[in-house]
Amino acid sequence: MTSGEIAVLKDRREPYLVTGGGLNHVTGGRASLLTDFAAAADRIREAKAELARRAEARLREKLSDEELVPVNASLARSLAQLHVKRRHHK
Repeated sequence: MTSGEIAVLKDRREPYLVTGGGLNHVTGGRASLLTDFAAAADRIREAKAELARRAEARLREKLSDEELVPVNASLARSLAQLHVKRRHHK
């Protein structure tokens, strides 16, 4: 699983979460998610995520291939946060 969006049905509400990489397992009516990062859409600070996205994009130009792995993961997380925030909380 990579950074992205999930919807969780709880108490007849459907909050949206952005998640980092991890694993998911679905059996019957139950789903388990093991991730290195998760944040509710309404708690994402758009300005902070946008600044991180810009900084990480600039860093990509100056890093070695080995250094790019964590930067790319962090960039994917920032992009996922922006996507979820902009889609669900305009």
